[in-house]
Amino acid sequence: MSDFMMSQVQGLVNKVADDLDRMGKTSNSQFDSILGAIDDLAANIFATQAVLAILLKKHPIDAAEARKWIADQTGDAGTTPKANAIIDILTKRG
Repeated sequence: MSDFMMSQVQGLVNKVADDLDRMGKTSNSQFDSILGAIDDLAANIFATQAVLAILLKKHPIDAAEARKWIADQTGDAGTTPKANAIIDILTKRG
């Protein structure tokens, strides 16, 4: 292989390496942004649950009615075990 061809191959390999490095940095940046958004969402949900728990202690509701409302909205009570568990947590007296 001639020196010219070898330098062309080396240049292309360097370009691919640079492109891969840039892609990795972009992916890391996007991943950090997504994690930040998830953290913000989790904090918002947690704060909302705290407010609801306090309100529900002062103004109790029937957990069965809340479960029925979810079942009516989704068409099937069996598809929402996590939502039903949160209803139990929020309506728990204590």
